[in-house]
Amino acid sequence: MPEKQEVDILQKMMEIGELIEQGKEVEGIQVGTINYYKDFVFQGSQLAETDLFVARIDNTLEGTSTYELYSGKTNTLIATVDTQGKIHFMPEYIEGLKQIDERFAQMLHLEDLDFQLPEELAKEDKVLTREERIHIASKKIQNTRSGRIVEKENSKETLEQDTKGKSPEEEQREEIAKAKKVPSHNILIIRSNSNLYKDHPSLEPNLYFYRDSQGVVRAEYIDNNGQVQPSKYFEPSTTSVRQETVSIGDNGKPVTKEVPHQVMKTRGLNHVDKDIRDIRMNIKIDSYGYLDIEEARQGSNGEWLAHDVEVQGRNYNSHSVNVTTSIRSRMADPDRQTEAYEKAAETGLREDGIEYSEMYLIEHPTEFIESLVKEGYQRKEAVQIFNYMVGEEALSLEQAKQKVNEEIEQGKFKEDKKDSQQEIEQGDEEEGRTPWGDAEDRRNRR
Repeated sequence: MPEKQEVDILQKMMEIGELIEQGKEVEGIQVGTINYYKDFVFQGSQLAETDLFVARIDNTLEGTSTYELYSGKTNTLIATVDTQGKIHFMPEYIEGLKQIDERFAQMLHLEDLDFQLPEELAKEDKVLTREERIHIASKKIQNTRSGRIVEKENSKETLEQDTKGKSPEEEQREEIAKAKKVPSHNILIIRSNSNLYKDHPSLEPNLYFYRDSQGVVRAEYIDNNGQVQPSKYFEPSTTSVRQETVSIGDNGKPVTKEVPHQVMKTRGLNHVDKDIRDIRMNIKIDSYGYLDIEEARQGSNGEWLAHDVEVQGRNYNSHSVNVTTSIRSRMADPDRQTEAYEKAAETGLREDGIEYSEMYLIEHPTEFIESLVKEGYQRKEAVQIFNYMVGEEALSLEQAKQKVNEEIEQGKFKEDKKDSQQEIEQGDEEEGRTPWGDAEDRRNRR
């Protein structure tokens, strides 16, 4: 392995250890060994990752260990491993696999995988113990050579080595973090082609959000002269105006209704879409200390709907999320989507978490029925599956399918297909005969 590549790997190991420890300031929690694998194959699956970093996190009080898995290609967390050895992949990682090949992603059975480290290291694999990491940090060791650690002076040459291989975005984030004296994961730089800019073209360019040493989130931008200026569109975050919000996140993430950690009020972001009464920025901080930001919009019904803001180093939102939240195209309708969530929350979908794609189908029942027909169900069978989900029984999708499959075996649906189709078409024209109408009528009669 070339010397520069070894230096880059060591540097990433150090950064991962530092990042985790900054986000886990809990007594008894410490980062143990960090492993690098040039080619890592997940046991029991066809899934493989190149340039994978595996960090062991030890709970010295309980005597247990968990793991975090980072992609060296994207510098992002792709999975965690619990104390039972079960792998939990990040929703955005699974969504990325689906975008490449959805059928292959389904064949991987990622929800059933157990974690197992390789018994032997390959030639290009590396291990960094906690003791070595502490020694490197204390002595400012910046290089590795021939498998052993070598000390170097903190010279200009060393500093230049530190920045080699980093993207301009990474360097910019680290420069801002250094100036603000905060960890780099407390900096979120807005993508120049994000939907935030498309929906609000008056926003200042080079906009970023950061969480200061007091825990307050602020918005700033870099002007044409390279000077940092406060944004005129966002107020500093506060905990006094937090509102329960339906967060649609992105496809693959469960839609949730929750109260954000902090909220930023905005000034003059929307004078166009009359379906939106107010706009705020929701601030969320996960258990690892990572900062996340959402744009939250209030509809005429007073409810709030939020979606992720696209920032550097994170995945883009899915096309469907960007389309249905677009102010520019007048597609945004917080009322319709929050009401769709409330309807979906009354169905069996709530048991395994409501995803945005499922909420969208509940919002458009005809499309949901059609999706079941494409799976091979007759239309009346598909309608019955839907009714079991949204009716009094509130079955999950799999439970509803199982029940209808049993009814098919019992011969319940053996009527004439022509008559069945005619009945469905008539039902689409009469209120109370549609799938939603049937379910709502039943609930109203309780």
